[in-house]
Amino acid sequence: MASGGQARRAVTSSSPGPLRRTKGAFGLCTALAALAALTTACDDETGSAPLPTRTSASAALPSPSAPPPGSRATGAPADGGGGAPCPGSGVRVMTGPVSAAMGVRGMGVFLLNCGTEPFGVSGHPVLEVLGEEREELDVAVRLGTGTDGGARRPAFVLRPGERAEASVIWRNTVTRTDVVATSGAYLRVTPAPGVAAQTVAPDDGPLDLGNTGAVEVTPWARPRD
Repeated sequence: MASGGQARRAVTSSSPGPLRRTKGAFGLCTALAALAALTTACDDETGSAPLPTRTSASAALPSPSAPPPGSRATGAPADGGGGAPCPGSGVRVMTGPVSAAMGVRGMGVFLLNCGTEPFGVSGHPVLEVLGEEREELDVAVRLGTGTDGGARRPAFVLRPGERAEASVIWRNTVTRTDVVATSGAYLRVTPAPGVAAQTVAPDDGPLDLGNTGAVEVTPWARPRD
């Protein structure tokens, strides 16, 4: 339940968004650049225990190759988790750094098979944006972006040690002074139906949504290594 009487918005489909650059996050970088151009042209596994230290993709990364001028590098997890035990589901959710362009933000969300069995992946991760107290905020989650048309990607299987990635995209836009800007401190991510959700913190601080009240998420996909 959302605190302060806030109600969760229904998941809708498609709208535009962004992302940064690295081997595993090239598709996210492409989406971010395209969205910036469009803008200028027109049972939770964390439970009730205190939230653990941020589970970030960036800590275990090799140095990325130099990005082209005007772009920023985006980390992707190499082995992930920083020594944390593998969740009972056999998969761990992690986040990468946030990239920004023309008020559009993009962040990688990674799913690592840290278990011993294959794990089937399909569709979009289920997201909820949470506040500082891990209360659910009134934020709509749209499936797909303006660059991918909300297309569903084929299902695939992660073998132990393999990972999948998706992109979360939003705009830091303030158009109304009578609507309080939203800042998301955490994401609750359900990687697949029937799998317990995991709560993670954005790698580079809160999701500064302005008063747009929405984020977009791309489907799970294999990284473009």
